[in-house]
Amino acid sequence: MISVEASNVSTAWLSVAGRLDGEPKRKAIHTVVRIVDPVAETSSVREAMDALLAAKDLPSVDTVANTIFPAAIASSSRDHAELVQRYVRMYPLLQKRFPQNRRGTYFHRLIQYPGSDGPFDQIGAVISRIRTERDGGNPKQARYETALAVADDAAANVPVYIPGRDNNAMAFPCLSHCSFQLDTEGRVHLLATYRSQYLVQRGYGNYLALGQLLAHVAEQTGLQVGHLTVVAGRAHLEPPVVPVRGMLARFAELT
Repeated sequence: MISVEASNVSTAWLSVAGRLDGEPKRKAIHTVVRIVDPVAETSSVREAMDALLAAKDLPSVDTVANTIFPAAIASSSRDHAELVQRYVRMYPLLQKRFPQNRRGTYFHRLIQYPGSDGPFDQIGAVISRIRTERDGGNPKQARYETALAVADDAAANVPVYIPGRDNNAMAFPCLSHCSFQLDTEGRVHLLATYRSQYLVQRGYGNYLALGQLLAHVAEQTGLQVGHLTVVAGRAHLEPPVVPVRGMLARFAELT
């Protein structure tokens, strides 16, 4: 088991990569990463990460992040409702343009989960519930979940996994559950659980996007961004390993 606490997205990725590089077969069970400021990065590390991905013809950090949270669309939307409307309209084009999205995107599952009464916006439900609790003067601290697995209470849980459809053990979705918590200081925190995670191809983008999703919920509810905790059932530092080790050596002082 690996447990890491880091100041921002960049140092979190470096720390986990370094720890995994020392594990047998560069794999670990139950990796826990806590990021204190999940909307912050170190620009030089981000540039090096994108360069590494581009050199291996892998999707950029932003490309990976956009499957979980479309930050650019959100930044030009008035509110969450408009974000959802715009994303749903362009979703068929996203699937057509990017073949890797043919099975879906995480954000689409979060805002259009196929419920018994039709598509259900789980993130919108979390935002609404937090607002109601906050305005009531005595908000509950731990009842805002977005399970990417089946949920009994759709307003509290946000599923991504669809039973009977998502049967490929090695494909989408790997992110299985999101849970939001409030503290007494006016911050909202996020716990995200992955069944598995490939750190080189997707780890950095995953951390970045989850932080952006957390910031979106915080903005829509008038709260501050808290910390992000990511738990991976199995984490793997997959090839290419040599350039990753070069990054670890270059930025050793950050970890």
